[in-house]
Amino acid sequence: MDIRKSVRAQYLKFLDREPNLDDLDYYSNELETNRIELNDLILILRNSNESKELLKHQKIPELETCSIDTYNDIRIKGKIISSGYRNSEKRYNEIFKFCKKFNRPISVLDLGAAEGYFTFRLSEDFSGVFIAVESNPERKLLELCIKNDNRKVLLLDKQMNLKNLKNLKEVQHFDVVLALNIIHHFDEPFQDVLDTLVSMSSFCFLEHPNPLENKSTKNSQRLETEKLNLGSFDPILLTKNKSGLGNSFNQKLERNLWLLQNLQSKTIDRGWRGASKYDEEFGPGNHISIKSNFDKIDIDYGLRDEKRTWIQGIDLRTFLENNGVYPTNNEIINLIDNLKIENAKDLGPHNLILNGARLFVIDQDDKFDDVNTKEKLKDFLKQSGLL
Repeated sequence: MDIRKSVRAQYLKFLDREPNLDDLDYYSNELETNRIELNDLILILRNSNESKELLKHQKIPELETCSIDTYNDIRIKGKIISSGYRNSEKRYNEIFKFCKKFNRPISVLDLGAAEGYFTFRLSEDFSGVFIAVESNPERKLLELCIKNDNRKVLLLDKQMNLKNLKNLKEVQHFDVVLALNIIHHFDEPFQDVLDTLVSMSSFCFLEHPNPLENKSTKNSQRLETEKLNLGSFDPILLTKNKSGLGNSFNQKLERNLWLLQNLQSKTIDRGWRGASKYDEEFGPGNHISIKSNFDKIDIDYGLRDEKRTWIQGIDLRTFLENNGVYPTNNEIINLIDNLKIENAKDLGPHNLILNGARLFVIDQDDKFDDVNTKEKLKDFLKQSGLL
């Protein structure tokens, strides 16, 4: 692994944040000159006060290394090649029927996508951008993305916690979030996770374990005490599906599939993670407001004099900071090389929207930045440890 990427990876692992550029430069130089080894950096970060404070407030989940069963059906280029133990078709039909209401391209975030069944099917049936989030390598989702070769699909290899979700909400908005049997995997309060997921979307499909399920279901002991309150989301019960887990009794317990609606204001709160919030920089009420329906998306930029069409996708900085692995790094470099833009003023990665097939440049009217050529952009991404 490249040294700068390796330093960044350790910061994300032990401090759950991006390194600032000074620290990234310092530790990269220390490693390059052999004054320290990678294990020394790990010890420094692990024993830091920041890391110890972080551990007081959250449990760092560990990847399961045991063998797992196929969860959802595996689908390649429109064909099911093997079946999972959960009924995928019945649930997808409900999601499909709803998404047909959109008369425009849509953006979908599939959190805990497993084998990517819902991501792939939606990308086959609809126009737009479909972002899968899955960190378990045993699901082999990157391999499946490559085999499907669908440029509407993006993959984030990221194990999300509540802090990560809140960071994502501040810089992105999705038409639809799929939260299918994923919230109970979080160590943070289930309701806080759900509230955050709904706030970053217009609609959320929620499936959650039955509170009667036993220890074959992760965090089963919390299901009874942390019941979700769906009342503020105008919930609609779509269908029920058997859990398929554990003993015969547990397998027959049904899980509800709900459609939830975000009835609150939809906003983007900052330009990119680490930047000041718009309200702090420009004054209260100056976030980006999003008004969307099945036909269009309208955007109010507050005091910023900016007019542009909403582009479905995810900004390149957010994609890379959340360990975007599909499109691959080499494909990202090719997309940068193929950019067609004259008189660029600020090619920072937060000003590039990725839709899988191409990059779109935004916000070039009022700013000027040193990163104003394709070569400088690639150098910046490499120096930041993002590529």
